[in-house]
Amino acid sequence: MDNFYKMLSKQNSKSERRVRPAPIFQLVPGQSLSTGYFLLQVEPAIRHGIEELAETNPRHALTELALIAYLMGMGFDYPTAIVIVESWERDDTLLAQGILTE
Repeated sequence: MDNFYKMLSKQNSKSERRVRPAPIFQLVPGQSLSTGYFLLQVEPAIRHGIEELAETNPRHALTELALIAYLMGMGFDYPTAIVIVESWERDDTLLAQGILTE
């Protein structure tokens, strides 16, 4: 491994480029990175989006779904993410700007 970093440092001095080591991802024991795992994590948000689609316009439903999924990707759990997005939905400033439509 040391040889690899030496080779990178030689290349850096020649090309004046900085090379950063790739981040190391550590999984929780028993956690897998399968498609099924991720789909199970976002399933509540998908169900919420489908319910919203029946009650509101498609743009609103998809925007809300995207925001919930984004917050979940940042580490919030589903109940917290939905409370945050629903609070944004009541924000008159966001409604006036057309970011979240009623």
